[in-house]
Amino acid sequence: MPIDIHSLVPAKFLNHLLQIDSALKGAGFECYLVGGSVRDLVMGKIPNEYDLTTNAEPKQVKKLFRTVIDTGIEHGTVTVVLDKINYEITTYRIDKDYTDGRRPNHVEFGTTLSEDLKRRDFTMNALAFDLQTGQLVDEHLGIRDIELKTIRTIGNPILRFTEDGLRPIRALRFASTLDFLIEPETKKAIHETKHITKKISIERFQDEVLKSFLGPYPSRMIQLLAEESIFQIFLPNLPSQLFPNHNILKKLDQTSKDFIGIQLALAFFSFLNQSTLKELETILRTLKFSGQNTKDCLLFFEFLTKWEINQTTPNIDEFIIKKEYLAPVKRHFQSRFPIDKEFIFKLKPIFGEITSQMVRIWEEEPPLLLTDMKINGNHLAETYPQLAKTNYGMVLNYLLDLVLHSPKENEYSRLLHHSAHFISNLTN
Repeated sequence: MPIDIHSLVPAKFLNHLLQIDSALKGAGFECYLVGGSVRDLVMGKIPNEYDLTTNAEPKQVKKLFRTVIDTGIEHGTVTVVLDKINYEITTYRIDKDYTDGRRPNHVEFGTTLSEDLKRRDFTMNALAFDLQTGQLVDEHLGIRDIELKTIRTIGNPILRFTEDGLRPIRALRFASTLDFLIEPETKKAIHETKHITKKISIERFQDEVLKSFLGPYPSRMIQLLAEESIFQIFLPNLPSQLFPNHNILKKLDQTSKDFIGIQLALAFFSFLNQSTLKELETILRTLKFSGQNTKDCLLFFEFLTKWEINQTTPNIDEFIIKKEYLAPVKRHFQSRFPIDKEFIFKLKPIFGEITSQMVRIWEEEPPLLLTDMKINGNHLAETYPQLAKTNYGMVLNYLLDLVLHSPKENEYSRLLHHSAHFISNLTN
């Protein structure tokens, strides 16, 4: 199968790849583009990254390029940097004796390309491409499986998954991002090697979940993790069986890829909609999601919980939209993002058709927070010196509710009048 690299690989990357290929071959070594980048090219996709393999050992690679980083030198991998772009180059190797279910005890260099391809996880990832000759090396029927949209391990799936407990999770992620099916024996082995998967770090598991969010069908990843009871490996307090809500998962597929907080909220809400925010926070921290992603997820999970109740009413009051949703969004994100129409529309997977109403309200620039009001605590102190400071919050929140109901009330004289009335009732 010919690969038209000139139309699929952007010129900048192609020039770099040809430069690396030429340097290695000019020094008497072999060089192949390998793995996921070749798989993507076979599928007619532009790869996200480009990995190469060679029979040159790391120390020999380092002599050929100006900027080289020892990213995984103990396993034969160095990173060549050209114009601030990284290219991983890994020496042909044989992985020897996996005993911890995560990494080989040691590796041997100086093997052939064939030996190197045998150690890879799935047939579709065991492809190599010679940039100079255009030769496509496929010794494990990877192209056939790509055409069949099938994920299949190289050799015995239980053996491959026993070597590295992350491989079952990668199988699920590829099924999600590529829209492939997992071959039955391979899928069966996922269940039978959970004791190995349990050994991987939570960070590696979490990283695969986030990678699945970048694909077109993250819902499939969540569904497969639930079907195979993988979540429970890392979260033993979860029920033994999870049944994600398919309507919620559909919304996950419609969510903007740059909004991880919403994706996480929809993913967990699909099967944990009865959980409290505290319980969810414990789960997110256990899975070691970043502090920012955790806070964002909790905000949107709370929205989803409220929305289930609010959307049962035929017409949602603008006051509710402002107080319960727009105000928290502004408070949470205003220091990080410009909140505009495009930003609000990204909330559509949560709010559906009401999002258009939210945009209209937002563009009217109504006061939403205490800081938006024309009166503040200093004004209260000047006007009502006898008022206990402990009451300031009560007065200001009363005034905020007034302006949320009626933005025209957000004038200093009007707010002063309303505050006087409220304080007189307070002291009587």
